[in-house]
Amino acid sequence: MNLVLTFSILMAPFVLAVALSWAAHRSDGGLRIGIDQFRVSAPMRGRLSSDTSDDPRMEHELDAIRTRFERHPAWPASGALGERR
Repeated sequence: MNLVLTFSILMAPFVLAVALSWAAHRSDGGLRIGIDQFRVSAPMRGRLSSDTSDDPRMEHELDAIRTRFERHPAWPASGALGERR
């Protein structure tokens, strides 16, 4: 009995993968899997594709940051100078 239980537990992931693969390749397309479902994205950026409408906005923001740093080339200080106790 232990051998049958062990064998069924070990084979369950493979059976599930075969069943999902069969369901995804049916002709009605109920579970159709395409490459467009797996878009590459980054944190704080979103999707990394060339057809985004955020490109002009991001370029404008980078230009604004660059010109602000060119006008005031010092990093902002926190105001707390030295060690306080």
